[in-house]
Amino acid sequence: MSQFPLEVVRDADLRQLCITLWTWSLCHSCKDNQPCSSSTCPSVRFKRLRRFLDYYKDLAASYSPGTDFGGRPVLSSHQELATIVQTLRLNPRLTRRELRSLLFPKSEGTDFPEGEQERALDLAVRVYAMVSCVAETQTPHLLESGSYQTPWRQDVPFDNFFAELFPKTDHLSLNDPDLRGPITAALKATKLKKHAGLRFCGTDDLRNHLRLHRDTGIIEIFHHTAFLKEHLRLTRSHSPDLSDANTLRLGALPRQLALEVLDSIQKVIFPLTDAKSKATLLSLTNPRTSAFDPDCLRFESSSIREPSEKNISYYYFGARLMDLYAELEDPKPRGKLKIWLQRRSGARHVMLATLVGVLIAVLLGFLGLAVTIYQT
Repeated sequence: MSQFPLEVVRDADLRQLCITLWTWSLCHSCKDNQPCSSSTCPSVRFKRLRRFLDYYKDLAASYSPGTDFGGRPVLSSHQELATIVQTLRLNPRLTRRELRSLLFPKSEGTDFPEGEQERALDLAVRVYAMVSCVAETQTPHLLESGSYQTPWRQDVPFDNFFAELFPKTDHLSLNDPDLRGPITAALKATKLKKHAGLRFCGTDDLRNHLRLHRDTGIIEIFHHTAFLKEHLRLTRSHSPDLSDANTLRLGALPRQLALEVLDSIQKVIFPLTDAKSKATLLSLTNPRTSAFDPDCLRFESSSIREPSEKNISYYYFGARLMDLYAELEDPKPRGKLKIWLQRRSGARHVMLATLVGVLIAVLLGFLGLAVTIYQT
């Protein structure tokens, strides 16, 4: 048994993944593994999904069955993982326990340990929704991002669990058309860097989008825009009043959620109409630095949006946008001088102004002395 049974990923596996996630209907040439012959075939977007597909490759390659389990692994092929993803997509009303019973029926004679079943289901969630989770019986551990994996309880349906991950709030100052302009204009990447000393880091976890780490001055950005656009295409022709729960039941992420991520990137933090902001975003797509999805630079409207969705409010990520605005208004000191000043005065701005004033007075004193000496 291979220690990493999903380590090898073929193009056929990636195409099947796209079919599973977004019900792609490929042209006959693609089905026969020939060059694509149709401009309307969804496979023309295959290259745009490169960052997400790389994410999948890394995720699949890291899967390793438990060392205490000597039998056949729960996942021994990409098709088996795709089957779990498909079952999760089409049955969001099932609880975690019900999904496990459906996916791993004991009547078939399989004897997979519960822990292995749970890990396979967690992996499917990360592929389908790009969020990290664990079963409540597993110990949540700290991720590299500094956040914890969220327990998905056995008696909770997936759509309820997803709603718990992304609670909604309404910030009137941000969602009021008369008030939001100055706020969003202030949140450009160039201003956040210049006035608050903030930096940007990509994340593969949708939960962490716009999360501010005040100690380090890092803002996490969920940059897989091509992935989000495929979810939006899946439900674009449905009613604009489609609820988030019903969207999940159609096998797609909530439209409002996906649109907020897209617009917060392309219209607020890195507005593509602003040359400096766009240049900042372009630098972040460099594979040698942050390796953001290059699709972040591709603005799409009619292919993924309804006419009523051109200007949206923020309910999922409004609180984090306002956190950034608050940080901009009162930045946490970063750097040795600013930290030194803060430790010695609660009113650091006053102290800084006083220090500058003293330096100016000393400079003027030297200049006055020099003039006096020159005149005598």
